[in-house]
Amino acid sequence: MIYDFEEFLKRQLIAGGFTMSEAKQMLFARNLICVCIDDNENADYQGQMWHQYSDDPVPFSGIYEFLVAADDLFDTWDFPQRSLERREFGHDMTEDHRDKGFPSANYNSSDELVIDKIQKQSGTRNIQGKRGKLGTFIIQVVYRQHATWQGHVINTETNEKSDFISALELVRIIDAALLK
Repeated sequence: MIYDFEEFLKRQLIAGGFTMSEAKQMLFARNLICVCIDDNENADYQGQMWHQYSDDPVPFSGIYEFLVAADDLFDTWDFPQRSLERREFGHDMTEDHRDKGFPSANYNSSDELVIDKIQKQSGTRNIQGKRGKLGTFIIQVVYRQHATWQGHVINTETNEKSDFISALELVRIIDAALLK
């Protein structure tokens, strides 16, 4: 039986899988993304990535494209912040990552986080009801340290929660779940 994400969290709480604060923290996290896998062509996954600040999905035609799109989204939100700056060759090295189309004028105006400003401007949407043809995963990246991601992923088809310490491990978790 497949439950929606909120129902999953309630059941985990009742069963002792999560504490109340863990369940609320995951349910109301600012940076949840929902990854809907629709196809597996040439051993690479295609689908859509949803987030709570837009009505439109971010399509991807490969797992690499998903990872880059999600990382760019986290850069836009400036949350979770990178522990290392992206290095690019052939570009002006004095350019700040915040100058790439982000609301830089607002950075110094207050202590408010960029993601909070985005939330106020665009509101939030429910991403919990989105479904992929092959699989659906709710992902929360908590940290971006050591040039990779750390966080939690929930397979909404099986209600299994896993923690990952790298983007590669996240890909392996998704791949293993879809191959079952």
